[in-house]
Amino acid sequence: MPGDHEPSKPDAVEGAFAALASQAPPRPPLTHILGATVGVTIPLIVLGAAADATDLALLIPPMAATAALVVGGPDLPLAQPRNIVLGHLLGALIGLGLAHWFGGSVLVGGLAAGLAFGAMLLLRCAHSPGAATAMLLVTIPPAVPARFLAVLMASAVLVILAGLAANRLRRLRYPAYWW
Repeated sequence: MPGDHEPSKPDAVEGAFAALASQAPPRPPLTHILGATVGVTIPLIVLGAAADATDLALLIPPMAATAALVVGGPDLPLAQPRNIVLGHLLGALIGLGLAHWFGGSVLVGGLAAGLAFGAMLLLRCAHSPGAATAMLLVTIPPAVPARFLAVLMASAVLVILAGLAANRLRRLRYPAYWW
């Protein structure tokens, strides 16, 4: 009809993108940014030195993600000590078990990561970097699994302690719960 106005194609596209538009959160204060940077960097340097000494550099990527969660989102369930310790432990045990039974491959690594995350959800200790630990242990199994587990657990405790210090300095509450 002559009086009807149908939206043109550009209007429809703009409307679709407008629905997706959002605004990023504001930048934190510089003191928080510096504290977070130091809080993530220092434990990772210590872990890097330990990894060099033990030939266990494969634990660094999941621990870097853990440190970023603890410092960047100290109130998130994924960043709580219980989730960190149990998440990495479950990931390691499932990854080592599947690597032992099925050998190392990316396919089995994906299975290990998925099973580890499912186990974490079941035990109420979801920690996504623990899924990365599972996958890494299948695709790059350590020569001495017991030594890896010991270094992994010590690394988790170090990251928790560093997060505790960094978040206290920034006057942020951490942890929300211990266990």
